[in-house]
Amino acid sequence: MDTRTFPVLICDPRKGDKIAQRLSLQGNPAEKQDFFSEPKTNEVYDFIRFARTEGRFAKHFDKDGNPSETLQKAKQERLENWRTLQELAGII
Repeated sequence: MDTRTFPVLICDPRKGDKIAQRLSLQGNPAEKQDFFSEPKTNEVYDFIRFARTEGRFAKHFDKDGNPSETLQKAKQERLENWRTLQELAGII
């Protein structure tokens, strides 16, 4: 949720006739922002941060810990998906 990799979606058909009325992103931190940032450290929780915690993505980081182009593209795709969800939910 924090990294927008697996966002929480709540759909309640009783809330109205339009998607923006039925869809809620409540439960995701900083739902109006692109990514959640840790208030104490200002560290951004994005897809790259998520990938660092998953061994399956290890080959996508160089010896200095820099993410590959593939991970950069995946981060952008997650952001675009998040913005679409925000639009559908009537947030932006």
